[in-house]
Amino acid sequence: MNLRAALVQKLFGDEIERQVAERLPAAVGLQLDQIGWRRLTGAPTRELAMMDQARAIEVAYWLWKTNPLAKWIVEVVVAHVAAKGMPITCRNNEVKKIVEDFWYDPVNRMDLNWERFIREMGIYGELCWPVAVAEQTGRVRMGYIDPAYIQEVFCDPHNVRIKIGVTIGGTNADLQRRLAIVIDDENEDFLSEDGRALRRTFTDGECFLFTVNALTNEMRGTSDLFTVADHLDNYEQFLFDSGDKHRRFNSFFYDITVTGADEKKLASERADYEPPRTGGAFIHNEKVTAQAVNPDFKADDSQTAARLHRNHILGSVGLPEHWFGGGGDVNRATAGEMDAPARKIITNRQETVKNMLEVMVDYVIAKAVAARYLTGVPEDELYDYEVQTPDISEKDVAKLSTMLQQVSASLAVAETQEWISKEEARKAFAYFLGFVGYEYNPEAVEIAPGYEDYKKAEGRRPKAEGNKPLPEKN
Repeated sequence: MNLRAALVQKLFGDEIERQVAERLPAAVGLQLDQIGWRRLTGAPTRELAMMDQARAIEVAYWLWKTNPLAKWIVEVVVAHVAAKGMPITCRNNEVKKIVEDFWYDPVNRMDLNWERFIREMGIYGELCWPVAVAEQTGRVRMGYIDPAYIQEVFCDPHNVRIKIGVTIGGTNADLQRRLAIVIDDENEDFLSEDGRALRRTFTDGECFLFTVNALTNEMRGTSDLFTVADHLDNYEQFLFDSGDKHRRFNSFFYDITVTGADEKKLASERADYEPPRTGGAFIHNEKVTAQAVNPDFKADDSQTAARLHRNHILGSVGLPEHWFGGGGDVNRATAGEMDAPARKIITNRQETVKNMLEVMVDYVIAKAVAARYLTGVPEDELYDYEVQTPDISEKDVAKLSTMLQQVSASLAVAETQEWISKEEARKAFAYFLGFVGYEYNPEAVEIAPGYEDYKKAEGRRPKAEGNKPLPEKN
């Protein structure tokens, strides 16, 4: 030990050891609020230090409320996901009436609130709706819980995939509620004994809980803006700074040179100088030179930097630059290729929303059946409904028409050569017909009586030789 180390140990050794002992638990602690600093590879678990859920919700809400780019990222997904009206069609009219009563209920008003709910799911990463069921009719009404009030989400101790309950807090500790999460009968049957016992402790009602941007073993959802929150804030600050800089582009100053003047003379000139007004004259001798000077802030560099920031954010969330109005070097052909990832990501969110609606509609129908308010509906029609989502792409009718012509001609040749059967050709044509938005089920097509006999008779006719007509059939 050298002299310096010995002095440090003697003078500050006790204090250093005390601070290390104090900070060490925080450096490797498991609680997020205990994390101060730690090495990336020094944690005893796989989890990295992250913002706690309440803070993440606050930041996401603040960004959506104040940051134009953040708001646009959320809104462009909402526009492609949230359908207008009631996006559910039912085969049975009685089932349709039950679903419509739920959708247009004066409390639920899903026709007004559905778009808002999809927006909030993107901002907060989760939705929690408590439900109340009328005993006589099984009618379902939903409330709303601020995600910031969610304290903890519980899963089956032996199966993390099944979430069974949630605790809801409030401004006071005595307002805590324990709500059972709505799960279908199949998942209910798969609960472990410990899971069933835990679920029975959630006695304050039921609720729907939906999350996005979460892994299987994550109990809470994550905002669409979480991964780009810092970059969004940095981009906005960059624009503010750039705006202040560009405001100075219109400013100028006069550079006055007085040849041979000492400091006293220059002070006198400064005191007497008045800049000329528009159209005025500045009269001077050969010893004085005046010129207006504009600042040069290299605007092109700012544009490049702004585009770099913006594309990093948009690329992170899967949205192309030209959707935000930055066309750049994009033409129609390259735009179509750049749209593909965005459409895939939005399609995945559409599927998530469809699954949410299916869980809700199944619950509404099941409660109406349990209350014996919905009776006499055939089993195959009870849950026979379809959920629609907005079309995320405009169809090029000309290209699709050409495609159908080529496909139909190819299928006709394949059938004639006996490469595929007629039934397979119908199925293939139905598949391609779906690209133009027309649902065609070849198995449901009724064949006219006698058509098959006629085709068999056609097959027994002799083939034509050259231009010689075939003999007429008796």
